[in-house]
Amino acid sequence: MRRRIRIVLNPVSGRGRAARRARDVIQRLTSRGCEVDVVETRGPGDATRLAAEALGADAIVAVGGDGTMNEVANGLDPRGAPPIGMVPSGNANVLAKELGVPRDPEALARMIAEGREVAWDLGVEGRSGRRFLLFASAGFDAQVVHDFHRRRSGPITMADYAAWGLRTFTEFRIPSIRVEVDGVVVADGASWAVISNVRNYGGPLVFTPRAKFDDGAFEAMIQRRRHRLDTIHLFGTSVLAWATGIEARPADVTFHSARRVRLESSDGVPVALQIDGEPAGFLPAELDLRAGGLTVLGPALGR
Repeated sequence: MRRRIRIVLNPVSGRGRAARRARDVIQRLTSRGCEVDVVETRGPGDATRLAAEALGADAIVAVGGDGTMNEVANGLDPRGAPPIGMVPSGNANVLAKELGVPRDPEALARMIAEGREVAWDLGVEGRSGRRFLLFASAGFDAQVVHDFHRRRSGPITMADYAAWGLRTFTEFRIPSIRVEVDGVVVADGASWAVISNVRNYGGPLVFTPRAKFDDGAFEAMIQRRRHRLDTIHLFGTSVLAWATGIEARPADVTFHSARRVRLESSDGVPVALQIDGEPAGFLPAELDLRAGGLTVLGPALGR
């Protein structure tokens, strides 16, 4: 039984859903005899600091989306850090989908207090030291993330992302990316690269169907063709994979198992990078996998 719980609450996540869900879960945790310490974020980076300050906690729980969870992970020393959990309240909630995190408040409280501890592979961008639990990418989606976050104000929805995606698509300059996988150059002039630790992507998309968060390797998806129609085709096959489970693989796309991936611009033009759905600067990037680098709370088996 985990009795000392720090809740890191992003109050604007999910257009206010986070605060309501937090209240329901906290009530049930306290009824179980847990000591609950609730702290709220006010802006970017707060969740990282608040997680780092959680000395003596038996678990740290992010109430928000995948971005809040990423900030919490970046606030912890992986050596001896308490397990981290998620009360999903964002738009995509990719981590929660991968683990099968429940949405019912009672089941969430039970998971936090008594659920199993899952070894989760941790990605690290070597140049910045930034950690990630889900994915990193360079190409069309990363540019959408950069454009959207540069202009956003207030809470967001998946429809907002879709609208910005269409706008970016019409203006986007297709990049040229050099991809090195475990020391071997596998593409020079690729248009898109997704380096993933999970099968799901935000929304009804599956770009990396064989990625697993506990298998000790990334799945790297690399698109080579440079026409906008190829981007549309890749999105179509990704929706198909999400809807049916079929691993559709376009002819211009290759998949690689990797523990280390280096990405850089092939032609010197800046290429946007995103990590766990947030802007992360520009290439070059050095992405390393630390197997079992974090412990994440998941539902108890058989419940």
